Amino acid sequence: MVAKKYVIGNFKGGVGKSTCAQMLGFESAVNEGKRTLIIDLDMQGNTSDVMNLTHMNFTNEEGGGEGEPIVYENTVTDVLINNLPPKEAIYKVVNNLYILPADMSFEMYDDWIKEQYNDSLSQFNYMKAKLEPLFDEFDVIYLDVPPSISVYSKSAMYIADWAIVVLQTQVKSMRNAMQYLEYMDFFVKEFDTNLYVAGVIPFMLESGDAVDQEMYKQAQEIYGEHLIKNVVLKNARLKRYDGSGITMEKTKKGLLKQWDRKSHELFISILKELEEHENWYTEV
Repeated sequence: MVAKKYVIGNFKGGVGKSTCAQMLGFESAVNEGKRTLIIDLDMQGNTSDVMNLTHMNFTNEEGGGEGEPIVYENTVTDVLINNLPPKEAIYKVVNNLYILPADMSFEMYDDWIKEQYNDSLSQFNYMKAKLEPLFDEFDVIYLDVPPSISVYSKSAMYIADWAIVVLQTQVKSMRNAMQYLEYMDFFVKEFDTNLYVAGVIPFMLESGDAVDQEMYKQAQEIYGEHLIKNVVLKNARLKRYDGSGITMEKTKKGLLKQWDRKSHELFISILKELEEHENWYTEV
């Protein structure tokens, strides 16, 4: 087992990157039964928080905590700076889904790694070597990164096999997504690494908004086959997950409640589309 590694990117914040990491990771684990790890490389630790809340929403039988939170005794900072074996900083969220968490202490990594190594390639290889023991332990790894060109996001690009670009149907986000892809092209050539675009996931603010519709049409023209056909519309349930964690609430008949069902079905479809894109690449 050698994990497929994905970096989820856009150089603009608040476009849905972390939501994608969380939902794709969850569906990969729960729906597809793949042993899945999310590595949080964002010092804000939002994904780590959402995964902890998610853990609390599920029963012990489902791998959850039944209301009890995970205590993150170790984080990615301990692995990268304090030489902790990475397996000691991995926490189970639910069955098949695990998190390597981050917190604000990770802010110091930027200065620390630059003191250790002067050149970018050595900095990237250091993180890769530290995380490498995990690559044979999982089927899929998602790298959640901050929305900036930084040692965090560049190291993730170097480690990843695939990039998933998140696009909000706004002018600024369109521009930032394009910049991300252009930078990725430069990065691959500059550092002689293999990184392919698995897909561009569109987030639309308002389904009936004329500007959003126009931006989506432009996205279709610009990104072509890279653009995922399943559009993530403004969704109160996805927004709620930020504060509640991911849920799978059921009716008295044991069926998923409507809004949970729609959210999960959407990301299951996106996951399948991304896999189709990857298969196309490998066949070419």
